Amino acid sequence: MKLPQKVTRKRMRIILTTVIVVAILTSVGNRYNITLLNTISDVLTYPISKIVMFTKYNISDFFTNFTDVEEIRHQNELILEENARLTYENSILYQLEEENIHLKELLELKNRYEEYPSEAANIIGKDPGNWYKIFTIDKGLISGVNKNDIILANGALVGYINDISPLTATVLPIIDDRSYVSIQIVRSGDNGIMTGELELTNKGLVSVEVDITSDIVPGDQIITSYLSDIFPPGIPVGEVIEIMPDNDGLSKKALVSPIVNFDTLKSVLIIKKGEEE
Repeated sequence: MKLPQKVTRKRMRIILTTVIVVAILTSVGNRYNITLLNTISDVLTYPISKIVMFTKYNISDFFTNFTDVEEIRHQNELILEENARLTYENSILYQLEEENIHLKELLELKNRYEEYPSEAANIIGKDPGNWYKIFTIDKGLISGVNKNDIILANGALVGYINDISPLTATVLPIIDDRSYVSIQIVRSGDNGIMTGELELTNKGLVSVEVDITSDIVPGDQIITSYLSDIFPPGIPVGEVIEIMPDNDGLSKKALVSPIVNFDTLKSVLIIKKGEEE
């Protein structure tokens, strides 16, 4: 039976290809002293070996990378914990620095008025209402504090003690509308009266009234006057920020911003005048 021409050609191609492959394998085997069987085995197993090794290395790399990711995550957690600790420590250091600065200011005030006995005190209570700005300190009669003793902070005037008990005292600050202080304009030497006003109390401001002929302008520094019957002269008070119109034609009125920030005030210096009532 005669095979179709197409089948015969296909067989011839297969036989020819086989002969060429065997010839190549034989040549390779002879060149490297490998038998034909081993050469065929190598050719057949080489792709499989490559696949196995590729898979092995990639799996190894995957687990290595996974381990590296876990290590990086752990290191990041340690860094975050360290940052949190350092932030907390910096906050504590900042608070201590602020406290040291404030204590230094109190010490400088004490040295400035060394002719008077003095003592530091903490504010332990404030008037919750909006009408008055009185506050309570943790020093009283037992500590040698008396009525009308002067209260300073931040190098400037706060007020004076207007009520006292054995363990505590109440301070009337200069921003309270019941406060009156004789003052002097540093630049011109003119005198006037500084008072608190309800409209200004919550703004932390006070007003100054001087004679119509007085020389007063924004930026002028205000200190206590020698005319005061409570405060020694020369205590810094604040700065003029605005000249207000006055309709009576006899005086000038100015707004003064005190040096002391009453909203953040926590501790003060008591200047003991030694006056008992």
